Amino acid sequence: MPSPSVQSSLILPDLHARWPFPSIRSHLAQTIPLETQAWIESLGVLSAPLRKKFEASNFGELASIAHVHVSDAEKYRVCCDFLSLLFIMDDTTDDLGVNEVKAVFAIATDALKNHDKPRPIGENPIGELHRSFSERLHKVSRQNVMERFVLNYDLYAKAVIAEAEDREANKIRSLDSYLAIRRDTGGVICCFDLHLLCTEVPDEILRDEHLRRLETLGLDMICIGNDILSFNVEYARGDLHNAVVIVMHENNLSIQEAISFVEILYQKMVDEFCRIAIHDLPACGSVTTRNAIRMYVAGITSWVTANYEWSLDCRRYFPGGRNPADTNWVVPLIRRQK
Repeated sequence: MPSPSVQSSLILPDLHARWPFPSIRSHLAQTIPLETQAWIESLGVLSAPLRKKFEASNFGELASIAHVHVSDAEKYRVCCDFLSLLFIMDDTTDDLGVNEVKAVFAIATDALKNHDKPRPIGENPIGELHRSFSERLHKVSRQNVMERFVLNYDLYAKAVIAEAEDREANKIRSLDSYLAIRRDTGGVICCFDLHLLCTEVPDEILRDEHLRRLETLGLDMICIGNDILSFNVEYARGDLHNAVVIVMHENNLSIQEAISFVEILYQKMVDEFCRIAIHDLPACGSVTTRNAIRMYVAGITSWVTANYEWSLDCRRYFPGGRNPADTNWVVPLIRRQK
């Protein structure tokens, strides 16, 4: 692999130069995230370092674009809560060993599936975080959506445990193997499920191959887009679960060459996604169902848009707080930690 020492800066691609879907924000974004923030604070789940990262991340902004089509305040609150929950789980488990990650998710999944059962005194507050979230979700969810959500959360938990195993073994996956697990490690498929709170898409339609492909493409664009924009900070701290890092290793490429490689892959996904969304959605005779399918797809497109827009403005990835679009997409390369 070529040495990164010859580089002092990165040129990031404008991934959405040809993305045709707009960035629209929810009218609920001024109030509901404050309720979510108060809920998180009440649980005592944030350590001082986690609180600092949490406050810098502005998850209310991410939710305002990702869930713009959720107009009901109670359902929007559930979406905001889950986004915060996901990032707390991500930051909590990032540096834990495999057994510790398993223990955290054992508490989380038990609480998620038993919302009417009080949590043990002295338990990790992750338990009450999930129980109280699940209680709110049950109030606004249909049974089939709840079952789908819990199933996908289980896949998320297994993927994060597998990521911890890779981290412990210092394992670098192939790109295909990485994408297969990365689709689940972000928990975004659960966020797609939350769009079904507002629209009823029959289960047989959700199993349609074209709709499933749209979900996969949406997840992959979210993962790859995030990996490109977060690469600088993740590579600096030695993370191996990043598409750019994997392509560098797999194809013996420099940082800039790997970013270009992954950008091309992303643009191919954009083209396929748009073709399916415009020409190959599942056919059905019901106007109501047809509109429900379109609303679900609109939810996926909003998530792809939100991930990109939020990442550009996020201090998690650009500590100086400066959007790379304002610097002609050139950013200083962060020195790797020893």
